[in-house]
Amino acid sequence: YLVYTLALHRFLKQRIKDYDYDRHFGGVYYLFLRGMSTSGSEKHGIYFHKPEFSVIQQLDDLFENE
Repeated sequence: YLVYTLALHRFLKQRIKDYDYDRHFGGVYYLFLRGMSTSGSEKHGIYFHKPEFSVIQQLDDLFENE
């Protein structure tokens, strides 16, 4: 999901005039279908994460310098 996050980050930088990662990027939901369960109140197999901007910036720099 980091590669997709980077791709979306680059796309939004081009499309939104005053783009800000923390304001415009909400995060990533990862659905592990084989691990999903509907029993009980806990959400099994559904994960959410918002990578730190520093991680995305480092990836952006890495791919930019190739």
